[in-house]
Amino acid sequence: MDLMHIHRQPSRFYILVLNFVTLLASLMLFAAGVRELVGGQTQFLLHSDAISWGLIILSLIVFLVSVLGGICALSLSKRIAVTYGTMLSILVLLQLIFLIYAMIRHDRVDNLLDNAWQKAYDTNERGLQDLETRLHCCGYKSVMDRAVPKTFKDACIKSPAFGYSVSCRQQLQEAYYDHERLTIASITGVETLQLFALLAAIALLNRLPSDDTIENRFSTEHSQRLLRGLRAEDEGRAGNGDQFGSADTRGGYGSTVDQ
Repeated sequence: MDLMHIHRQPSRFYILVLNFVTLLASLMLFAAGVRELVGGQTQFLLHSDAISWGLIILSLIVFLVSVLGGICALSLSKRIAVTYGTMLSILVLLQLIFLIYAMIRHDRVDNLLDNAWQKAYDTNERGLQDLETRLHCCGYKSVMDRAVPKTFKDACIKSPAFGYSVSCRQQLQEAYYDHERLTIASITGVETLQLFALLAAIALLNRLPSDDTIENRFSTEHSQRLLRGLRAEDEGRAGNGDQFGSADTRGGYGSTVDQ
């Protein structure tokens, strides 16, 4: 495929550009998955292993499909185009499932955070103290709902180190929703680009000849070149033969004159 003339085939050009963009997006998804996995300011409550590994695996699949899309844009093979279209369709479906899963969690966010707070209250008191300090809050649903320190029920609001008068519930929910919106927007953006790439792949697939046709075309072209080469070689031999024949004739005539 001549890269200088790829712009003359819009479907190939669109596939190449869109897959370059989705390749960059896959790196962003990978970074988001790793960040989710290692944790951040409030990640020990908002953290989800399923979403973290889901983002990482999804980013790797997007990367591989994007590379295949670049090969498809530069290739004449219909099999590669079919493979790319199939894998891209599967990827779009997987991302749709991921989005549905994220939306299902959206309806259960309060329950998820409540359970996460309880788990941290039982096993990670220091983590909750740091969280309350950063968010300037005490407890989850109220200032005395599983607040830390645990010395007495209202220790958080009376402690000189804390003394906050609002609970952490609302801020945690807002942080979760911001995190959720960013994830959904990223995946939706990538999927939109992939849908355009899929349409371009379908358009390219309809215009590509079959691999057997290409093979027959190359075989015919090779045979024609071979025949032209043999014909030229025969003509060259015939020309050399005429020259030798003329020389022999001139030589024989000269011998007769001498005699």
